[in-house]
Amino acid sequence: MTTFEPCGCAHTPARFPLPQGGAREQHLCGPQRPRTQRQALYCERCERTFSASKGTSQYVDLTPLSGFEGKVYKQTNWGGTTLFETPIMSFIYERGYRQNFGWFGFPGEQKEYEMAMDYLQPAYGEVLVDMSCGSGLFTRRFAASRRFKGVIAADFSADMLDQTSGFISQNAAVDPESVLLLRADITRLPFATGSLAAIHAGAAIHCWPNPTIAMSEIARVLRPGGVFVGTTIMKVGAGLGEVLGDDVVRPLANLDPLGTVSYRPWEEAELRELGAAMGLTNFRRYRTRRFIMFCIERPGGGAQDS
Repeated sequence: MTTFEPCGCAHTPARFPLPQGGAREQHLCGPQRPRTQRQALYCERCERTFSASKGTSQYVDLTPLSGFEGKVYKQTNWGGTTLFETPIMSFIYERGYRQNFGWFGFPGEQKEYEMAMDYLQPAYGEVLVDMSCGSGLFTRRFAASRRFKGVIAADFSADMLDQTSGFISQNAAVDPESVLLLRADITRLPFATGSLAAIHAGAAIHCWPNPTIAMSEIARVLRPGGVFVGTTIMKVGAGLGEVLGDDVVRPLANLDPLGTVSYRPWEEAELRELGAAMGLTNFRRYRTRRFIMFCIERPGGGAQDS
């Protein structure tokens, strides 16, 4: 059972089990106990309603401003976020855009999936959160593997969730009942502290608006022994850094033409330090050219720090 806390009312959490079949049942605080994913979630304590989608994708919106209709205040998002909220980018993401990552050394979706599954083995039989799932290219593979109790496909972009829903409906290998579509903000994850066995985020952290808060949220919601597996784009010179050392080639990072306000390439040491600052340990990685896949975990599950 996955515990949702969209509003932070820890003593009245919304509980959202992933079913083995049949309709989804949502146990939540307050008197309302909706039986279908289209219905909204309501918190009696803070009098907040967290809406379900109005389209065909049937996702649940647990972002902090879900159900909020301000007369004056409008949220302004970072460029790396707004880019993927557009219908055009959501449509082309898996139809040409993602394939361009091969220029950075990304080995391709199937190979990345296989590598991620190796790191995710401790979470087999549990619920996996595919954060920043995009169009669901990894969500579908995780669900089709049947290695997990269920997969939560989470993204801030409603249009990306629409794409995920569409691709799932066309994939006979994926049981739609094993996937929950969730609109969520990485800087305020709507999960209870210590409740998740694993989080995956493919090609995502370089687009997150505040990686520090995001990593602190990941550390908060992982249970002891829970793992976070991510991939991202490394800084210019990363390939040479494997030979000479990243310290030697660090000045080359300033030459990166892609390092803009909507894109933040990473260095391996930065990922190590950020995870360690949030109390995450046992950093492991595979890297080639400007591609890196890393795995880090919340201590307490028996693995040794490194």
